[in-house]
Amino acid sequence: MKRTGISRIAAVVSFLVFIGLVLGITGKIVRAKFIGDSTTIVDGFYAEKKNDIDLIVIGSSNSFCTVDPLVLYEEYGIASYDFGSSSQPMNISALYLKEALKRQKPKVVALEVNMMAGDSINSKNEAGLRWGYTDIPLSIDKLQCIYQSVGAVNAEYFSYVFPVFRYHSRWKELSKIDYTYFYQDKTNYTKGYLETQSVTQQAVNLGDYDYEGEAWIGEANIVCLDEMVRLCARNNVQLLLFKSPKENWHRYETMAVRKLAEERGLKFVDYNELYHNGELELDVAYDFRDGDHLNDFGAKKVTGHFGAYLKENFELPDRRADSALNSWDNACDYKRRSGWQDYMSATKAEECFNQLMEDENLVVIVTRVNSGKGKRAQVQQWVYQDAVPALTVQWENNGIRHMRIGKKELVLSKLGSVYQVLIDGEDYYQAGSRWNIIVYDKVVKDVTANMVFDE
Repeated sequence: MKRTGISRIAAVVSFLVFIGLVLGITGKIVRAKFIGDSTTIVDGFYAEKKNDIDLIVIGSSNSFCTVDPLVLYEEYGIASYDFGSSSQPMNISALYLKEALKRQKPKVVALEVNMMAGDSINSKNEAGLRWGYTDIPLSIDKLQCIYQSVGAVNAEYFSYVFPVFRYHSRWKELSKIDYTYFYQDKTNYTKGYLETQSVTQQAVNLGDYDYEGEAWIGEANIVCLDEMVRLCARNNVQLLLFKSPKENWHRYETMAVRKLAEERGLKFVDYNELYHNGELELDVAYDFRDGDHLNDFGAKKVTGHFGAYLKENFELPDRRADSALNSWDNACDYKRRSGWQDYMSATKAEECFNQLMEDENLVVIVTRVNSGKGKRAQVQQWVYQDAVPALTVQWENNGIRHMRIGKKELVLSKLGSVYQVLIDGEDYYQAGSRWNIIVYDKVVKDVTANMVFDE
């Protein structure tokens, strides 16, 4: 009788585990992927090497649109990561800190305080909660945090625990990336920062900083701040508060946050205050993408000041002095290779090709079309890898040629008068010119240029 009872309990537990696995797997497929935003930031953080980050930046989108870790590294050697999510309430900031401390031993955690003043953890901004919770692994801390946000164990609660309940209708719009994303490389080469060179259509108004008013900071937000203070103290981490520049932030809010910081022995730097006092130069017509967020131009300016402030007030090592290359070196190299390259200004195919052959990290696919009056066009294609020919084709008949470039499949094909250069199924060939040169960068792991030349 006793064995029968144990068997039944084991069967029930096994069934519940099975259901949990099914819900978890299906949830990973159907749930929204916030590519370039929260999903990419969170997954990139878990892809980082353990105990490799000295500064972690936490908060809402103001955090990862303000502090550019690659600027911090290039100018000061600080190894940092922006571990935030859009519209992140304070209880989720505390959850992200807990998650960060499970994998890293940072010397400093910087909390962007935009969501501390005037917003509540019980506001139930669904978008902010989805962005914050969806990609964080299931844990007791996450379950408790969801309860703080929802206030009950109900259908809404379980939709955050198992996203399949919220996104089940996405079956109709699933694409290839929904099935393949979780097998892809999750490395985040911006270290959580959201790159954008978009410029606001109207100049941002930072001139109302001295307007009179009264700041409201909810008690629940103060409780979350105190929890973060204790977590940092327990883990020998210094907590820094900072405020990014934005519209509708006032001196009375600065004073309210500074009072909380001083009472807890924390440092606080406000870039609205520094701008207002003439200690920070920003172009309000050029350095913002909207009233709340900086673009790359503004972020570079603020990050430069932030790095100097960090170096002056905290002991953060210069990782550029390390003998071996680290992931920030790799990320900076990735950034350099992703932008404009000298060979892109070439006016002739030969000039461009000669420059490309100087870089062994490039795969170069060249197509030449020779045609004359009354003659059938002759098409030749070459693939250069490691600066030497890896494949040569002079097309006479229809056909296909395959080869691998990294983890991607390259296909050259001819069908009648139609030619293709397919990389993982996407056609890059541009017809109509004598020369087509396609550049695949093995560091960036993508096509970085597709050029045509008439001579």
